[in-house]
Amino acid sequence: MTLKPALLQRILLFLAWLRGLTYKEIAARSRRKERSIINLLTGKRKKPLPEAEVRALLPALQARPAHAAVVAGCFESLEALDRKDDRLTPEERDAVELWLLGDTRERRRAGEEITLRARETPPLDEYPQPQDREPARWLARAQLRILKGLAEDERLAVVRSVRKYQHWALAEAAAHESTRAASKGVALASAWARLAVEVAERVRGPEGWQRSVRGYAAGCEPNAQRVKGNLDEADAGLAEARRLWQAGSDPDRILDPGWLLGFEASLRRDQGRFPEAVACLDEALALGRSRGRVLVKKGATLLAMAEPERALEALSEAESLVERQLDPQLWYKLQANLAVCCCHAARYGEAAEMEERIRPLAIELGDENELLRLTWVRGRVAAGRGRTGEGLDLLAAAQEGFRQRGMWYDVALALLESSELLLREGRAAEVRALTPALREVFKSKKVHGKALAALRLFRDAVEQETATAYLADRILRFLYRARYNQGLQFES
Repeated sequence: MTLKPALLQRILLFLAWLRGLTYKEIAARSRRKERSIINLLTGKRKKPLPEAEVRALLPALQARPAHAAVVAGCFESLEALDRKDDRLTPEERDAVELWLLGDTRERRRAGEEITLRARETPPLDEYPQPQDREPARWLARAQLRILKGLAEDERLAVVRSVRKYQHWALAEAAAHESTRAASKGVALASAWARLAVEVAERVRGPEGWQRSVRGYAAGCEPNAQRVKGNLDEADAGLAEARRLWQAGSDPDRILDPGWLLGFEASLRRDQGRFPEAVACLDEALALGRSRGRVLVKKGATLLAMAEPERALEALSEAESLVERQLDPQLWYKLQANLAVCCCHAARYGEAAEMEERIRPLAIELGDENELLRLTWVRGRVAAGRGRTGEGLDLLAAAQEGFRQRGMWYDVALALLESSELLLREGRAAEVRALTPALREVFKSKKVHGKALAALRLFRDAVEQETATAYLADRILRFLYRARYNQGLQFES
């Protein structure tokens, strides 16, 4: 409990008053002398009471250690209200304490609900019945909130030792958290992927069901490796996940049948195998349950294929299926891709509206890479509306941000966008000042050979003073199409 003697005395006296107990009654309940109780509760005792004796005295006051802790918190709040310093005004202190009080009430309600739901935990050693699925998912969401407050080793320790954390719905929830974390960092995505696998390996029930859960969870780490750029490793890991999934049994389709197909589509896209990627997504649309998510992924894939009109069609269909409140991250991806499509289609007014709408959410999500891409969109919009100076400033800011983060392909794209604008206005000398930045792109080894060849062609044209806006535009369009298609050849 570790409380100061003066505060401890006040807590015990308050509890005695709250229960309406006399000194004599407390003495009888605690089997102590009445004079000893009086000295303790009135502060006349000279030596602090040992913690063990305090705990032994609480039952006599019809209280438990939690009662003492709650009363201590009350006294601390009162002291904070009366504290005198120059940092906060009395009104500000009132606001802080009232906010804390309201937050405590909300947390109490949530804690009570979680505790009550935990009593009703459905059977964890059999295939989930219809009436057990939503309670299990509710419990998983509550457990996930708790696990998010722990370090990775602590999370792993919990799921390895606590039986109620070893169920299919938590494996599913951790897998979903891994995919959400992928845009923030591969390390975080891998940490949640490992947790999903740890939970899945401890799921009980029919053997076929166990394999299905393990296959579902096993797809997350390959996806994280794909994001990191380890495509061969991702391919091998995904093949093992598919093997487990196909050997499993989930007759009621409790787990989304399109889950692994989505991972495979992303991998095939990054490998430049676009027809296979689209085929995976079409199969996921036919089999899976997350139609909105799959359509957003299909839109992104079609954008990578430089087919903005088809991308716009898929993304527009997704708009009615993706709700900001339920999945803000997916809603953001949808709107951001729509803004890019509108830029490609020269619909700059719509792109501007979307960018303004989603920028606050990008800030809230804390994704600096996405904020840079939105700056890039703003630059394209400004340029498209004839505000060349503003467009060049924004594109330069985006390019510098990409450079600092080692996003070299994006550096090249932003540089070509700026070069085209300058060449269109006959400002070739300023383009020559931009091309030295390509040296870092060439050295990075993060841009594939065919794209580098096109960039060298542009650099040489600039140096020979033969570069035109038409050439810059053609190479820019090629770079968009060649990003994931390393076999594509630029025809000069």
